[in-house]
Amino acid sequence: LHDSEPLTWAQAMSSLKYVRDHGIEQFLMIFERCSTIEGDPFRWGDEVEHQVFSLQGAPKESTRSAKISLRSPEILAKLKETEEQLLANGARVEEICEWVPEYGRWMVESTPKRPYAGLAGILDVEPQLQLRRARLRAALRPDEVAPTLTHFPLLGVGDFSEPAFETQGP
Repeated sequence: LHDSEPLTWAQAMSSLKYVRDHGIEQFLMIFERCSTIEGDPFRWGDEVEHQVFSLQGAPKESTRSAKISLRSPEILAKLKETEEQLLANGARVEEICEWVPEYGRWMVESTPKRPYAGLAGILDVEPQLQLRRARLRAALRPDEVAPTLTHFPLLGVGDFSEPAFETQGP
């Protein structure tokens, strides 16, 4: 993945049919190509999409609020640098995390560097999730938090981002 700018609403709508048609076509081609594979080890993984919010105001203020923090490129750079340093210092690959951009500039995605192996891999999930959460917290500013939510309730409402950003949708 790489950093990029999102399509405008009109651009996205004009590409929707293409994405749907080709996504199904790609899935069917891969499914057919892999349908005869046997004896391949069972590997699997997880991914977490973290949203980064900036807390505004003091904890006991009645006007305290949260805004999305548009710093994911900076946060990702810091996280990737941390992982590179850990590898250079001899960390085991099981202790390394993968960090990539997610849908919006207020989000980052995390996965283990290496997939889990077999059903016994279930025992590695919770420690890996805790590791990623700790590393992400260390990359945040003191006024930022990164809860795992399905959405940000105030997205697009008033002054909802830090730094401020004007919406461009319909």
